[in-house]
Amino acid sequence: MKALFLPKRRSSTLTKSVLYAAGAIAVLMGGNGCTTEGQGGSSAGSLVTIQYVRPESFTDFRIQGRDVQTSASTFTREVTQALEPVMRSQFPGDRLTLQFTNIDLAGRSSQGPRSVRVVRSRTPARLWFNYLLRDQSGKTVATGSQTLTTSSVSTRGGSGPVPSETEVLQRWLRRLSVPR
Repeated sequence: MKALFLPKRRSSTLTKSVLYAAGAIAVLMGGNGCTTEGQGGSSAGSLVTIQYVRPESFTDFRIQGRDVQTSASTFTREVTQALEPVMRSQFPGDRLTLQFTNIDLAGRSSQGPRSVRVVRSRTPARLWFNYLLRDQSGKTVATGSQTLTTSSVSTRGGSGPVPSETEVLQRWLRRLSVPR
């Protein structure tokens, strides 16, 4: 979803927020792109559902030199494993859907037969996505669009193929404010 630049007024800020929320819900419920589920299997039982809108056009989405489909499976697995514990502690019983509209993985891939991703602070990860958080009854609790950029390389020494990306998503989810 493209950002609108309007003069700062209370009514335009409220209108913009309502438009973002409505757009995010429409996109998430519209079924565009492809969907992969968390480890729970079906959409109804998964704590986290990951969706991709045209992943073949993402800025940089080749994990370990793999194709887009394999990269999507790897990214889904890593993000789901990272976010499910946060969901259980922060939002028990709720379900989260993340719909990625663009991904630029941290670092740059080297060329050659053994593609290696070199991660430096000047090549941060950037993630663009819509999110939808629903309670046990299916009622929408939170929705919106988000852009996250890592401030540096993963500081916790995370492992796996996308440590910077999973760390910034965990931090975002822990800070997500949900009025109840």
